[in-house]
Amino acid sequence: MINQVNQDKPMAVAMVDGNPAGAVVIAASDVGLAYVSFQGLQDFKALILDKANIPSTRSLELAHAAGRQIQEYFDRKRKIFDLPLDLEDLPDFRRRVLQETAHIPYGTAITYGELAARIQQPKAARAVGGALARNPLAIVIPCHRVVASDGSMHGFSAAGGIATKIALLQLEGCRIQGDRLVR
Repeated sequence: MINQVNQDKPMAVAMVDGNPAGAVVIAASDVGLAYVSFQGLQDFKALILDKANIPSTRSLELAHAAGRQIQEYFDRKRKIFDLPLDLEDLPDFRRRVLQETAHIPYGTAITYGELAARIQQPKAARAVGGALARNPLAIVIPCHRVVASDGSMHGFSAAGGIATKIALLQLEGCRIQGDRLVR
């Protein structure tokens, strides 16, 4: 969930509706996709109401491309997103966690500890969890594919919480029993 959108760049906003996650709102800058929110328009009121925030043609095209690709994901027609991402304003650790998370293949899951090891920080599993809790690009950067070492679902900050995380993993063909990933 995005608590507050802080963005000085002009952004274009689009919405994908009619999918299992409800209204998914997308914002893109000229650089790339900047935010994906399961919270509907409430996260983006400032962007929409700021009349000085006139989006460029490129940001509009990126927002619409992201909307199409996210809908294709929900329709099970897309497994890999092909979008430029705008992560330049994020702290280095968070950016590295998110970039590595983007490489987790569709239909698979890894643990927080495995992700920490992949970024050369093997003792940073909790910090990895904290970085993922503030993922501005849910679905596109698939933080739902990261689980606890015992396969259990720990936190998911999108609307619906763990139920949404489980639904996304099941959409991708993962087996879940109770609240645990079956490996």
